[in-house]
Amino acid sequence: MDALNIAAIYLAAGQSVRMGRPKLSLAFADGERLGEKGWRALRKSAVVSHVVAVVSPEDPLEWLRDASEATVVRSPESKFGMAYSIRAGLRAARERLPDAVLVALADQPFLTPLLLNRLACAFADSPALDYAACNYGSFSAPPAIFSPRMYDALEALEGDAGARRLLSDAAYKGIRISIEDERIAMDVDTPGDWQAAKRMACKSFGYKS
Repeated sequence: MDALNIAAIYLAAGQSVRMGRPKLSLAFADGERLGEKGWRALRKSAVVSHVVAVVSPEDPLEWLRDASEATVVRSPESKFGMAYSIRAGLRAARERLPDAVLVALADQPFLTPLLLNRLACAFADSPALDYAACNYGSFSAPPAIFSPRMYDALEALEGDAGARRLLSDAAYKGIRISIEDERIAMDVDTPGDWQAAKRMACKSFGYKS
């Protein structure tokens, strides 16, 4: 089977309300920003052909130092919820006529190219699949890959509803891969989350927090 043309939608337009400051620019001890970690995983993955980064209109993109390598979509409506970010990213991604789209969150710093490759392989194994998602114990969450059959449903999401709601819809056929590494499921929303992420990074990568 030929390699799939997968466009990634990187959701980075959150308001950082619970953090109290722009969280994607927070720096780990190695100098990389929070928002940069997942971006690097997407860029290093063998299965992602292009990345669409959805950001807020006022984002200076300090955390995305090689923004020229992505399609950057500034989405004013994203302040009304994640559904608007997904819609904006999908519209830009569809212009490239991808075989599928991968939705990833910019506040998940422990994504790995290996995980993304594994997810794509699971999706590609069966053309009948509508999606492939990650299963973290009792719940499914991003990153997830969606076939063109789900594009309209993704665009129809409203408010702060993420794509997770569609994963439980019996109208769609999907596969879930089990993820045992608890770090990958972590999304950084609060100061406490950030401190925990720095400790995890220190333990995993061997640099000081």
